[in-house]
Amino acid sequence: MTRPEEDGWNRLSPWGIGTRVIKAVPSLIPALIGVFFLGRAAGPVFFIIAGVAISALVGLLPWLTTRWRVTEDQLELRHGLVRKVSATARRDRIRSVDVTAGPIERALSLRKVVVGTGVGGKESALILDPIPADVAEALGHDLLRRTAAPTPTDGLDEGGDPPPVAPQPEEELARLRPEWIRFAPFSLTGFAVVAAGAGIGFRIVDEAGLRERGSELAESWFVKILDLGAAVVIPAAVVLVVIVSVLISVLAYVLAFWGFRLVRRADGALHTSRGLISTVAATIERKRVRGVQLHEPVLMRIPRGAKLRAIATGTDRNPTLLPPAPRSEGVRVAEQVLGRQGVVERPLVGHGPVALRRRYTRALLAALVPVAVSLALAVVAPGAWKALPIVGAVVVVVLAVALARVRYANLGTVTDGDIVVLGAPTVARTRTVLEFDGVIGFVTRETFFQRRAGVATLTVATAAGAFGAVDVTPGRAADVARTVEPEIVTGFLAVSEA
Repeated sequence: MTRPEEDGWNRLSPWGIGTRVIKAVPSLIPALIGVFFLGRAAGPVFFIIAGVAISALVGLLPWLTTRWRVTEDQLELRHGLVRKVSATARRDRIRSVDVTAGPIERALSLRKVVVGTGVGGKESALILDPIPADVAEALGHDLLRRTAAPTPTDGLDEGGDPPPVAPQPEEELARLRPEWIRFAPFSLTGFAVVAAGAGIGFRIVDEAGLRERGSELAESWFVKILDLGAAVVIPAAVVLVVIVSVLISVLAYVLAFWGFRLVRRADGALHTSRGLISTVAATIERKRVRGVQLHEPVLMRIPRGAKLRAIATGTDRNPTLLPPAPRSEGVRVAEQVLGRQGVVERPLVGHGPVALRRRYTRALLAALVPVAVSLALAVVAPGAWKALPIVGAVVVVVLAVALARVRYANLGTVTDGDIVVLGAPTVARTRTVLEFDGVIGFVTRETFFQRRAGVATLTVATAAGAFGAVDVTPGRAADVARTVEPEIVTGFLAVSEA
């Protein structure tokens, strides 16, 4: 780290110049291939030298033009060569501090720090990229502390080292366990990667003209595969796709969540850290947390798994509090974060027969087209094949009814103490748990068909986002709103009834 200037301003780490040059190497691969095949031709060599020089210049400019410092009241950042930009973030407006590092940054003990203020999204965030890892750790602790202890104005001591940070007792709420990897295959990550890889592969073959050149070879292989018979080829292809997808899902899980820890610091802030090659660390003040969301994807419900996210202000997305793990573990962590027992698993109050009827109606309307196509095929099919489309139509209807029932079972609302729980009408079970203190208002919307059915969508608004209770009766919506905000809602209802 560069020694701080007399007025307390600090530079970014000069090692950032090297990281940008290293990251530019993949873009120089075509030129390197040209040098390998064409010898030391002037063209490819020039492009390599120019690429390295441009990358070094791009890394040098931020180091020359960026200054930052921490005072007792705020974090200040100045950057820009032609267009000078000065940004500040007052301590009382800082909502989150994210510390990330890719493999190159980890090797050089560098970190990227993103300080969020909760206003304007990413545009308002103050980014220090890169700074030494020890300075980033000290900065993260310092910016989110609640006490107003004296802070060095330069953020560093006289020798240019980070100020000592007093160790704070931490309560570990969750830590990744190796057996949780069993939930990785039940995500769709592997299948998505396989599908994307297949699409990219076909595109490369088509663009490179390999389809015509390899048509004879492909045709011969295709004939050999067909000779094996559909009874062998189809199951083998399915097994191969499943195995590859599972391996990719497990690898992605390990890379993303290895070493995951969730701790609660002495000041109540929640701190998460994870990652095998690239590390991600995030710190959120407890008072910024408005609730939690427990999500159970369809496939992950088979092994009883779930994911837990925080609903917090000052973040671009809901931060992960628990990766795919046992549902019981997600419930335990959610209750520890909220400081309340039994609220996540409390039975929801259903939204009544109208909501159930609308689930069935939507499901059957979605099944109308495939059923009509199946019946049309049954009409034109030969006698021996007429039963197959009819069976397909029956299966579609039964599946639609079953999914409608599942969606209704997941739908509902309930209030418990100073907590409101919302269940979404989806096949994947999602429970949103919000604290009363985080609710800033309610919005009731009715579509044309909802108005005719006598139901509405109650939207619970928070500073961290809006969450809806679908197809709720007006009476139930009023009860929920009155329970959460009795003074405001009771007065509003009194005026409306008058």
